[in-house]
Amino acid sequence: LKELAEERVIKALAAEGAAPDSLPTLVDRRLLRIEERLDMRRVELTHDVLCSVVLSSRDLRHEREARDEAERQLATQQEREAATHRVLVRTRMFAGICAALMVVAGASAVFGWVNLRRAQAADAQAQQARADAEKLVGFLIEDFYTELQPTGRLETLGKLAHMTVGYYDGLPKDLVTPRTQTLRGMALIREGDALFGSGGMNPAFKNFDEAQSAFEGLRKQGNTSEEVTYGLALVLFSKGKGSLGGRAFGTAKQLEQAADLLRPLARAPDASRQVRQTYAEILNYLSHTQPKEAGVATAEEARTILKGLGALELSDLRATAAYADTADSESRHLAVLGRLDEAKVLAGEVYDLAEKVLAQRPGDMQSLANRYLAADMLSYLARRQNNYVVATEFAQRSVLAAEDAIRFNPSDLENWTSLALAKETIATLEFEQGKIAQAIATGQAARLLAQDPRLPASLMPSLANGVLSNLAILQAQAGQAADAELTRKLVVRGIQETIDQYAQDDLRRAIFANPDKRTMARLRLIEDQPQAALSLVSEELDRLRKITLPAENQSAQRAMRNMRRGLLNIGSNAALQLGQYAQAETMARQWQGIPFDTLAGGRGDPIEQ
Repeated sequence: LKELAEERVIKALAAEGAAPDSLPTLVDRRLLRIEERLDMRRVELTHDVLCSVVLSSRDLRHEREARDEAERQLATQQEREAATHRVLVRTRMFAGICAALMVVAGASAVFGWVNLRRAQAADAQAQQARADAEKLVGFLIEDFYTELQPTGRLETLGKLAHMTVGYYDGLPKDLVTPRTQTLRGMALIREGDALFGSGGMNPAFKNFDEAQSAFEGLRKQGNTSEEVTYGLALVLFSKGKGSLGGRAFGTAKQLEQAADLLRPLARAPDASRQVRQTYAEILNYLSHTQPKEAGVATAEEARTILKGLGALELSDLRATAAYADTADSESRHLAVLGRLDEAKVLAGEVYDLAEKVLAQRPGDMQSLANRYLAADMLSYLARRQNNYVVATEFAQRSVLAAEDAIRFNPSDLENWTSLALAKETIATLEFEQGKIAQAIATGQAARLLAQDPRLPASLMPSLANGVLSNLAILQAQAGQAADAELTRKLVVRGIQETIDQYAQDDLRRAIFANPDKRTMARLRLIEDQPQAALSLVSEELDRLRKITLPAENQSAQRAMRNMRRGLLNIGSNAALQLGQYAQAETMARQWQGIPFDTLAGGRGDPIEQ
């Protein structure tokens, strides 16, 4: 204590709460002594009695400091305990929340797992349901369609196919697969076929165009499966059929393309019955677009395929009906070639097979049509051999066959066309036997067919190009000028309806234009006005010469040949009556140099013959 420096004493006194001047005071009172030693001030107690006071003060200070430190540590500890408690409370709260969340998460996981299993099961069921639906759709537009087609229920077939197209159109884009595109294309074809049969050419070919685009798109993507190839061939076949019979749609080229597509598949060792049958049906139609010798060979190939399918054993009635139809085509080709005996044998076989199929399936529409075709062909062959009794008998059978087909299926316009042709044949036979009044009456009865309420579309184009044209001629020859003029106007109306069916860029619109002049020329010839007739014919021939036709446009070429043949026939007769023999001979040679081009066995215009 004696060695304490002044500063420490001062600090100690300050710590004890002494005033700043306490040290000088203590020196003045001689309680302390301050000495300078080695530049350091030293403080010494002068009286030992102060030691206890200092010690006591120091002890008190130490106690106070210890107490303050203890209180500070206690406060710190309390604060630490409070903080720890708060942390513990928060931790427990967080742990509780976490525990609750874990429970919720666990429950959610269980719920999610259950739902996942349910979703997987539902997805599997949906996929299975979709697969089953596609199988059902495939059955409806293929197998069921094939079974229903012979009944000729075109409206039912059309509704079925339309609903199928609607189903596929409603699918989300992510569910559209090549398989669904293929089935949709097939449904479009089936709907188009139904529209085609009922006379709805424009909507039918709209469907065909859409289906063709779909199948061609799939093939461009590398899909050359049998399904896609078959679908493309089928749509080309459906379109190509429109080129026959003077219709305004389709081309022979499409039939060739269809045959080329199916030929490799049909000739494969494991070819399906469907592919072989369709290929044979395509060949049947294709034969009508070829030179007759080639047509006979093509029909022979088709018949051979159908024989292999059991056509002659009647084990497959669809194949039998197709075989009979093909045999009828070959019979007509043979007739054009003058091979009448061979044609007669085939026509008889067609009639027998049609009767056999109808005995098992009375409503088979193709066999009803085959019975009409066979009777019609047998009537024509008998007429070629001047056997008018047999010709008339089979002509009457053809009328009955066509009427039966209409009773079974009035929605097929082809049946009505067959009936019109059958009545035309009757009128022709009556005319050739000199029964003019009966022929006119038959023609007038045929004209009434256009008013039948069961017709699915206008019959005027078919009537105009056949029975009505002949009726106008017969009425004019019988001196019934007013009736002939009325009938001629109906003919013009029917021809105009035909022209209206052609596309705007179709050359046949130009070829068939001015039907009024053509029909009038023939009547003027009959009415002993040869100069007027020749003038009209010359105008038309000059107009036709200005039309340039591409060689590959077979439809337009055929139309031009038939048009020129008719005009040259009228012109040569008119020139002959006028005594212009050189012109008459020139026109006659030109006329004779143009071959018949008709699906009806080359019968041509009966009045012309």
